[in-house]
Amino acid sequence: MSPLNNRYSTLDASDSNFDSAIAVDLLPLAQLAMTSDDLANVFLPPGWNKLAIVNCAPQPYQYPGVKGFLASGRVGDDTSTSVVLALGIDWSDWMQYYLNGPIQGTLASPWASAPSGSLISFTYNAMYNAVRHSLWDSLKFLSGMKLRVTGVSLSGPLAQMAALDLRAGNQGPNQQSAPGDVESYAFSTGAIANSTFATYLKSKVPNSYSVVAGTEANKIDFFPLNNNSELNSELGELIELSSSLPEFDVPWVERSADFYIKAMGGAPTPPPTQSGTVEQVSGFSRQLAFQFANLCAVSYQRFQHPNAQTMNISPYSVGKSITASSVNFATIYTSVDSLTVAFRGACTWQEFAHYVSNSQTKTVSIDGTNVSVHSGAANLLYGPSDANGSTTFKERLFNEIQAALGDRTNIYFAGHDLGGAVANLAALDFETSNSLSVTSVYTFGATPTGGPDLKNVMTNTFNKSCFQVNRSTDPFAKLSTLLIGYASLNTQVSVTGTPANDCYPYHSIKSYSNLLDPKE
Repeated sequence: MSPLNNRYSTLDASDSNFDSAIAVDLLPLAQLAMTSDDLANVFLPPGWNKLAIVNCAPQPYQYPGVKGFLASGRVGDDTSTSVVLALGIDWSDWMQYYLNGPIQGTLASPWASAPSGSLISFTYNAMYNAVRHSLWDSLKFLSGMKLRVTGVSLSGPLAQMAALDLRAGNQGPNQQSAPGDVESYAFSTGAIANSTFATYLKSKVPNSYSVVAGTEANKIDFFPLNNNSELNSELGELIELSSSLPEFDVPWVERSADFYIKAMGGAPTPPPTQSGTVEQVSGFSRQLAFQFANLCAVSYQRFQHPNAQTMNISPYSVGKSITASSVNFATIYTSVDSLTVAFRGACTWQEFAHYVSNSQTKTVSIDGTNVSVHSGAANLLYGPSDANGSTTFKERLFNEIQAALGDRTNIYFAGHDLGGAVANLAALDFETSNSLSVTSVYTFGATPTGGPDLKNVMTNTFNKSCFQVNRSTDPFAKLSTLLIGYASLNTQVSVTGTPANDCYPYHSIKSYSNLLDPKE
C-alpha cells in the first residue's frame, strides 16, 4: 500500500486498501478513454498493451455513446501484470445526445441483484445495459489476471457499475463467468444512486473507490458534490485528497486529471505549449476580453470559496453577488467608469444536469418577440433568486445593477460556459426592453444560447458589440453547430494555441485568460 494513504484517505490506513500509487497509474488510462476519438489506434503509456475495445452507440435524447478499452500492464508497486478496463464518455457527446436535464432514478437492472428500493440513474442504467455485452465479450482476453476498472468524471459511475457486475460469482449476458476479484477507481464522479444501492455496492465491492479532490473542511473539486436529489450517494469508499487551492479557483482545472494526479503525488504530462492567435474583429478588445475572463474566474470563486483571497482584477473591485436558487451565479464588478456582470458556469454535478444538460430549446418572449432559447439558461435567468421564490434571478440582477451603477457610463456582461448563455440572454432581455443599455457582451466557451430566431434578434440588437470568444479545441464552443434547433451567434472570435498546463477538455476559463493575455 502506498505511504500516502495515511494522508489522503478518509479512513485510517489500516481500514482501507486504497493505494494512491495505483490510482496515479490508472488515471491517465481513464483520461485516454475519455479523450481518444480513435481507440483502435490509441497510444497507451509505456509498458501497456491494448487487449480489446468496448463501445456502444449513443441513443439520441437519452444517453451518449460509451467507449473504452481493456489493457494489460503493471500499476503502482504491483510486480505482477494486471488488466485495466478504462471507460469513457466524451463531454461533447454527453451534451449532444443527452438533453433532458435533471437525472431521474429507476430501479436497478436485474443483473445487479440489488435489494428492494435500490435506485440508480435511469440514464446510467440504460448506458451500462447498452455497453454490457461489449464489456463482457472483451473479458475473454483477461486470462485470469487481476481486473481493475477505472473512469473519470462522466464515466466514473460506469466503472463503479462494472465492478459490481464483474465481481466473483456473477455471470454475463451469455452466461460468461466473472473474472474474480475486481477493484474500481473512479475520480471526480457525481452521485447516481440512492443510499440503498450505494450501501449494497460497498458491501459487494469493498475495493471500490470514489476519489475526490478536497476534504469536507476544504472542498476543492465541487463537481462530485450534490444539491437536493434522491440520487445523492457516492458509489464506493469515499477517498478525499488533500491539496491547496490553485490561483485560478475554477472547476475545469480542479476536476482535471492533471490536478488529481498532482494531489496524489504524481507528475502529470500536460500537452506541449503552442503559441496561438486571437482573431481581431471589428469592435473587439483583447484587453477587455482578458479582464472579463479573469472576472469570470473570480465569479467561480465567489461560489466555491467566497472567503478566499481574490486574484488581482485591477482596475475592478468586487461587488454584490446575485444568487440563483440561493447560490451565487453572478457577481458585479465596478471600476471608475464601468460596471461588469460576470456569470459563472456549472460547478456541481447537479448544476451540470439541471442547467447545462437541460438543452432542448424552449420558447420565451423577449420584449414581445417569441424566440427559442436554451432551457437551462432560461430556467436560471427567469427562475427564483432565493428559496422563497419571491424574486427572480433577473429581477435581483437588475436591482443590484441599478444600486451599483451610479454615474458609470459602461455596462458589460461576461460569462463562461453556461454563464455565457445566460449573459447573452440577460443582455438581450435588458437591452430590448430598454431596462439597461448594455455596452457589449463577451462570452468564453459559452454553451448554446438559442435558435436562428434568437440569433437574428441578437444580431439586430447588438450588431458588432456581442462577442463569442471560443477556443478552436473547446468542444463546448462547437455545440451550437451540433445540436438540432440551435445557431451560432455573431460575432465569433477564434482563439488558438495551447497555454502552459492546459488540460482536457480545453474549456477552462484559466486557459482562456492565459491565451487572451495581451502580454503573451
